[in-house]
Amino acid sequence: MKDIKRIIISRTDKIGDLILSIPSFFMVKKMYPNAEIIVLVKKYNYEIVKNLPYVDRVVKIDDYRRVELIEKIKYFKADVFIALYNDEFVMQLAKASCAKVKIGPLSKIKSFFVYNKGVLQKRSKSIKNESEYNLDLVKKLDSKIFDDLFELNTEIYYEEKHSKAVEIFLEENHIKSPILVINPFMGGSAKNITDGEYTELIKVVLYKIAGIDVVLTCHISEEDRGQKILDGIENERVHLYANGGDLLNLAAMIDRADVYFGGSTGPTHIAGSLKKSIVAIYPNKKTQSPLRWGVFGHRDVTYIIPDRDKKENYKHKFFDSYTDETKEEIVSAIENKLLMRTLMDEKDN
Repeated sequence: MKDIKRIIISRTDKIGDLILSIPSFFMVKKMYPNAEIIVLVKKYNYEIVKNLPYVDRVVKIDDYRRVELIEKIKYFKADVFIALYNDEFVMQLAKASCAKVKIGPLSKIKSFFVYNKGVLQKRSKSIKNESEYNLDLVKKLDSKIFDDLFELNTEIYYEEKHSKAVEIFLEENHIKSPILVINPFMGGSAKNITDGEYTELIKVVLYKIAGIDVVLTCHISEEDRGQKILDGIENERVHLYANGGDLLNLAAMIDRADVYFGGSTGPTHIAGSLKKSIVAIYPNKKTQSPLRWGVFGHRDVTYIIPDRDKKENYKHKFFDSYTDETKEEIVSAIENKLLMRTLMDEKDN
């Protein structure tokens, strides 16, 4: 294990999952500083990973046909292959890599034959955060080195070009602090509130919090939905930032927030990596709860859980248990975080 020269780490799923893998990327490099770290990702996560200073090479798996990448991966001559997320294709890549050490979650029968240093995790029990499950896999490389060197790092990095893109948007729309950034749309992996409920929520925020600007963020593909929310509010202090470019433009926008609000989705984890003040709406269901999928390594998060003491039909896309009381709880949490931010700024000055 001391002669490890090249390590492949695979995390080929969504943005939030990728953000929760950053501590693992960091620890692998810290444990083996002279090894080349190669990370396999989906192309929409590429910009985030390529900016991590401890990652040496990033491979976008979508740039290749599957058979092509399976053939190509052996030429990396990896000593270690770590699968932080496991599916049939990842197992094929692990096997094709010919790495002497293959680490991954033992979740399927075939995985027992692929990963010679696999870890039986039973993630469906959701007894810890996804980042902790990932770190357990990294620890399998060498538990003593891991424990001796352990350091938690969740930071992401954006560039001046991303800051400039956001600065232009803010100036053109005359947006000044305090800024509430809201990401209303999600991929469906957890429950959310409806577009109409976001509309009414923002109306209450604008009524109760004087002088605040609200920026809705979304991908350009969701611009029409975002515009409908704006049309329903009809207030010049609400703005839509539909990002059609680099994902790190979104990170730069979130970093300008005084408070961020969103659901269990990638942008919420980006806000966590940037150490923003966060209000987040999450389900109580074990496999979707903050314990499993909450922001990791950052404490300034208030979780709003509409179904904490209520029955919920998890087959439905939106919360059945969202009420006016939940709306008021969210608004109150945002108010409190803005107040704390103001007090901290006054203290610093």
